[in-house]
Amino acid sequence: MKIYFENNRQAGVQVTYDLDGVRMYDYFDNMYRFRCWVAHEYDCETVEITDSNYRQLVEQGVI
Repeated sequence: MKIYFENNRQAGVQVTYDLDGVRMYDYFDNMYRFRCWVAHEYDCETVEITDSNYRQLVEQGVI
């Protein structure tokens, strides 16, 4: 599983991931809480959503 996230200092961390075939969305106040959640709950790869990879991720259907 991969967790895709967008970090915005004003808006927090927006998270998208697929869990057992269901698209899930989450939100965290800051990167520290996000990283703790990933390490504790899933311990999997994370991919930051940026301007340079946004179109590719949309085309892949992962966000």
